[in-house]
Amino acid sequence: MFDIDKSPEAVAVLDKVEDAAKTTQPEESAAESAADPVQPKIPLRAKVSELRRYPLAGIAAAVLAVVALVLGYSWHSTSNDLNALKTSNSDRDRAAEIARDYTLRSLTYDYKNLPAFFDGVERGTSDALKDRYTQVHDTLAKIMTDAQVVATGQVAGTSVEARGNGQFEVTVYATQRTQNIQQPDPATVPNLLVLTVAKDGGQWLVTDYGPKDPAPAKDPAAKNPANAPAPANNPAPTGNPAPSTDPAANGAAK
Repeated sequence: MFDIDKSPEAVAVLDKVEDAAKTTQPEESAAESAADPVQPKIPLRAKVSELRRYPLAGIAAAVLAVVALVLGYSWHSTSNDLNALKTSNSDRDRAAEIARDYTLRSLTYDYKNLPAFFDGVERGTSDALKDRYTQVHDTLAKIMTDAQVVATGQVAGTSVEARGNGQFEVTVYATQRTQNIQQPDPATVPNLLVLTVAKDGGQWLVTDYGPKDPAPAKDPAAKNPANAPAPANNPAPTGNPAPSTDPAANGAAK
């Protein structure tokens, strides 16, 4: 332990030192205040929030980047799907147009200008379908000439079904106004036809054409041809003149 001198002289010296310290302290504080502007006191919670702001900003940037990436991929995928849909719809429309034009050419003919008819039904077809017309050319031309047949086709509507690999099956609802030597007054008959239209690169071809198979009949007479009434004997092609693929049938027409 140190002994403190409490004599009157010592006490007087200590009082003078304390008075001097109190006098110089405000001056130093004023100088410091002039040198450094007073800074507002920041609450502790605000400081913590400020410290947390930077990690949160990094997380927000990462999330934004991921969202942008996902949205970018989604947009790209949706764009591809939309383009594919547009292409598919465009192909279906084109197949319907090809089928409609071909049907009109096949249902419209005049015995006085058969070359135009055969040119129309062979144009824009596959080699196989073209060969079918070539095989029956003479037989069909004789029937049409002898019957003096004149016909005009009209398409009422189409229905397209994609079969894959650029193949489309087109059902055509059409009518044909026809007259011949045995029926001088024109008559209109309905036709339900099926065409196969194929896209090969930039080329469209009709590969098959004929009447649509009827639905199974419920009439017992239809199931037993012996009980059904005999068809009318009309040598003129009053409906679809598409050639049969059976050579025997084509020869029977003679």
